[in-house]
Amino acid sequence: MAAIRLTVERFTLVFRERNTTINTMSFFWQAILVEGGLAIIAILVDLLCRLGLHYERQCWCNIETLQQILWGLLPLIAGYFVLLALPVAALRQIDRIVRELFWQHMGHWKLGQLALVAALAGIGEELLFRGLFQLGLSTFLPVWLAILLTSVVFGLAHAVTPTYCVLAFVISLYFGFLFVHTGNLFVPIAIHALYDLFVLLLIRFTPHKN
Repeated sequence: MAAIRLTVERFTLVFRERNTTINTMSFFWQAILVEGGLAIIAILVDLLCRLGLHYERQCWCNIETLQQILWGLLPLIAGYFVLLALPVAALRQIDRIVRELFWQHMGHWKLGQLALVAALAGIGEELLFRGLFQLGLSTFLPVWLAILLTSVVFGLAHAVTPTYCVLAFVISLYFGFLFVHTGNLFVPIAIHALYDLFVLLLIRFTPHKN
């Protein structure tokens, strides 16, 4: 009986490990498809509707760009720690939701997987919102209004909670300003990707209680 029980326990353990791997990889590929799909949608809409946005002309990288990315990233990281330190229940709820989501679906990911998803999030979301929406709207609306409308949509798209929606709206305003200030779409793309990666790695290497 002991041998049979041991065999069953081993089978159950193997099944759970394989099931966890399948679910983890499934969520990984879902993330790849969603974030990468946003970039494809932005490019296809531009081409099919002949908007002439030419995203490739809006992106470049040099020493000045790297400096802009560094200085643009620092306020977001500082803001993250400030919000984390505030004794506000709504902010604690967001932190709890993000951490639970991470450990439920991404806790077993390799660092390369985290980096890839973060990069695609920056590329996909910024091509869609800063590229297609903001740049497209600014062709017939004042720039400030294009940024505002784009940020409203961005916030609603991230409406996990009302507070999260507001924070996403504010961050979108910031990304919109960076794009207009630098004239370089690569700046918000890189900052978005690096910030997402920073948060993912911070959670990954923070002690977690099940």
